[in-house]
Amino acid sequence: MTRPTPLHVALTAAVLLLMTGAMPNSAGAPSGRTGAPGSQTCADGCHTGNPLNAAGGRALLSAPASYIPGTPVDLSLRVEREGMLRFGFSITVQDAGGNMVGTWEPVPGQGTALSEFGGDPTHVTHDPAVAVLDGHTWLLRWIPPAEDAGPVTFYAAGNAANGFGNFGDFIYTTSSTLQSAAGTGTEWKDQLLPLRVTSVYPMPAGRETTFDIHSDRSAAARIHLYDASGRRVMTSDESLAPGQNRISLSLDTLPIGWYAWRVEAAGHSRTGTLTVAR
Repeated sequence: MTRPTPLHVALTAAVLLLMTGAMPNSAGAPSGRTGAPGSQTCADGCHTGNPLNAAGGRALLSAPASYIPGTPVDLSLRVEREGMLRFGFSITVQDAGGNMVGTWEPVPGQGTALSEFGGDPTHVTHDPAVAVLDGHTWLLRWIPPAEDAGPVTFYAAGNAANGFGNFGDFIYTTSSTLQSAAGTGTEWKDQLLPLRVTSVYPMPAGRETTFDIHSDRSAAARIHLYDASGRRVMTSDESLAPGQNRISLSLDTLPIGWYAWRVEAAGHSRTGTLTVAR
């Protein structure tokens, strides 16, 4: 029987380390790795070899400008870098005092879960990491507290990974601040409740997207789509009935990419973003 040499042992250990490290934290990132004030990111000792927020990639958080206390908020997070093979993320939200507020509700089919480390409901992470080329978008849902929490800030960190271990991956951070609609005084319900876009799905969209729109009255509505340069590429005239409305739009004529949408009805408007990927 041939006795293994030290070099053979070292090479075998290296291969095993590469194999076992090929999918680090594939079921979720640790809590406290979102890049929020006082926290770290996975660039701090977990995924090394590149500086934080290196040129050539990004994390993009799309969220509304404000929230209504107690009313779910839908947002999307995209992590992208050309040539990368696996993508993951972690996200949390804090008030102006640095306190984590609200809870998260996993969206079916989006590959997300409450943080696996202690089941902390103030964090959401990937579950599992997504194996796809160049980038991925997750649809998320945050539930604000029933009482006004003032302005809140979402902090997110994304991992664009090469799929071959911890070394050579890219970590990107992003943030977005939402104002409380209740902060404007007792008139906020009159200002915001007449028209609400409660969800836009799927995210990313394929050849069709669906808007769920709540209106307190019958109204003519228009849905506009704008490309990344700000050029309007689509307008759809619709009719809203009182209550919940579901409107589907064909996206067959639009190329793959990022778009902004605007819904107008009864003197009110709502805005957001969507990604087309086929």
